[in-house]
Amino acid sequence: MRPAGLRVFIGVLSCVTPCLVGACIPVEPEWVVTDARFRGIKVEVVEPGGYASLLNVPEGKRRATPLPLDTVEFTWHVTAPEGELPPPIWLVCDSNCIDSAINNTIVQLDFLELKDCPVPLPLSPPDTCRLGEGWQIRAGLAGAFSAGDSIPGNLSLIVIGSRRPDLAPATCLEHLSTQPIPPSESCLFSRTNVFFGPTWAALPFGDAPAPPLEIREQEVPTNPVITGFAVTRERGGQHIELVADVGADVPVRRGERITVEPIFAAGSAQPYYVLINGEEGKLWSGELLLQNESLEWRGWFSASIDGYEPENNLWYTDLQWTVPHDVVPTTLYVDVRDRRFGFDFAELRFVADGSEP
Repeated sequence: MRPAGLRVFIGVLSCVTPCLVGACIPVEPEWVVTDARFRGIKVEVVEPGGYASLLNVPEGKRRATPLPLDTVEFTWHVTAPEGELPPPIWLVCDSNCIDSAINNTIVQLDFLELKDCPVPLPLSPPDTCRLGEGWQIRAGLAGAFSAGDSIPGNLSLIVIGSRRPDLAPATCLEHLSTQPIPPSESCLFSRTNVFFGPTWAALPFGDAPAPPLEIREQEVPTNPVITGFAVTRERGGQHIELVADVGADVPVRRGERITVEPIFAAGSAQPYYVLINGEEGKLWSGELLLQNESLEWRGWFSASIDGYEPENNLWYTDLQWTVPHDVVPTTLYVDVRDRRFGFDFAELRFVADGSEP
């Protein structure tokens, strides 16, 4: 039996992890990174449209899922500081581009002749278009819908970046216009689906049944926020605990066992309702079940470390390792997701504490 209402919307959560196209970079790359790697895209509604009037947005937060008439901000995250690499190029896919990704094929498109995306941006663009370039970019969404309409499930983005300061993303874009696509180890081609919602926010409800009050009043999905890190240093009988700010330098010694856990702002893990045991074809039928978001994180390191044993799925790996004999400045990149469209990204750097030769 198909779940009704909100459960259908939530069922696509596992698809928000960005997948890559073109010159393939593994979705779960090795955790030691010596060059730029794609980490993810954060989505935030910066200017809510008219459909947001019914939504419960926590104070001081921004929604992670857009609706028609919203202005949305997209931020590109890679394992490199902003300004070190040239800004990437953003494309919005049409249906042909989307179908090709689903079927693991590449459509022959002249990406160099793409037109700029219309303003405001349609929910289902008739043609693949160029949104712009930048580490962070905004788009105003067009469209209107009512309870009887069906809006697209997502907006599909392709972001073309460079791993080298001296290589322009426009050069990487040329590779996508060539068949077969040549090897492009110095380029970053990433694909991300941006999901719309909550879809019950159609105005007016008309003859369709209204969602249960609990669903209408619950908080909408927002992005988790990393505010710092709890760090433990252990060697022999010595045990040191400290709290580090995002981006801070943490002193360490060779041979220390390091444990890191992100610290989150209040409300980062949200409660939410789903409907279960609904009747097929009957909107909003079923029983309400209260669930809680489970925050997951993964780590990437800019240098080799000892004793780090990541699982096959890096999202479920504890951030524990041993400082090697030769202590070099090492950046830990931490990516967090909540499985309800929310992401956050932060860094921490580990340096020798200077007490040992």
